[in-house]
Amino acid sequence: MPSAISDSIAFLRENDVKTILSRIRQRKVPSLIQFAVYGMCGGLATLVYLVVSVLFSYKVFPAMDGMIVDGAPITDALRAKNLLINNCIAFALANVVAYVTNILFVFETGRHHPVLEFIYFTAVSFVSFAISQIAGPWLVSHFGVSTKFALLSNVVASALLNFVFRKFFVFKN
Repeated sequence: MPSAISDSIAFLRENDVKTILSRIRQRKVPSLIQFAVYGMCGGLATLVYLVVSVLFSYKVFPAMDGMIVDGAPITDALRAKNLLINNCIAFALANVVAYVTNILFVFETGRHHPVLEFIYFTAVSFVSFAISQIAGPWLVSHFGVSTKFALLSNVVASALLNFVFRKFFVFKN
C-alpha cells in the first residue's frame, strides 16, 4: 500500500490538471487514483439514489413520516410499501448512473457483450446491496456496534466488493 500511495502522490505532482484528467479518461492512472475516481462515480450514483428516493417519497409514492394520504395520516404499512417502491426506482436509476460513469471514467468495456456486461454490473450491485442490508443489522445485533459504524462498514465493504468484482469480472482490466 505505501507504494500505491507514493505512486499516486508522484502522479499528482508530476502532472498538471489537464494531463491528469486526460489520463483518467484513458484509464492510465495509479490504482489508488482509479479507486478514488471510482469513489466519486459511486458518490454521484449515491446522490442520485437519495434524491430520487426522497423526491418520489414526497411527490409520487408518499412515504414520509406524517404525510396525509386520502385525508388520513399515512399508515406504516403504506409508508413501508411505498418506500420499497421508491427505493427500487432509485436503485435502478442510480445503477444506470454508476454504470455510465464507470465506463466513462474508470473501467474499460469489452470483456462481455454490452447487455451481459450491464446485467453483470447490476447483479454485482444488487448482491453487494443485499449483503450490506444483512451485515449491518447483524453487526448491531451480535456485536452491539453503533448504527453509524454499521452503515459506514456497509458502504466501505460494498465499495470494495463492487470495485473488485467490476474490475476483474465485469470489465476489462
